[in-house]
Amino acid sequence: MTGRVIDDDMLGVCRRLKSIDDGYFVFLNYKTGKFEVHNAKDAPTLCLVLPYDTLDERTVRHVRRTRAERARELLAQAERDNKALEERYRRAAVEAICNA
Repeated sequence: MTGRVIDDDMLGVCRRLKSIDDGYFVFLNYKTGKFEVHNAKDAPTLCLVLPYDTLDERTVRHVRRTRAERARELLAQAERDNKALEERYRRAAVEAICNA
């Protein structure tokens, strides 16, 4: 991997990530230009690729929201969203058939 570990930043994002889990570290991948969050306690270490170009409060919120402990909650939310979307498509299809 070509890049570097970010140990410290002006906004203290790296320190705040360590307070969530002391194994977390931030890696700037030179090939992709993206920041990645890794966990030294896991193998492989990559936890997520950040969708932001800078390290800021969004990074901390994103990491908290996507933690493995919340996987069940995130999957349930995705199921609810998909069900609502399917219902909207079904209603639109019925409406299109009735109006044809």
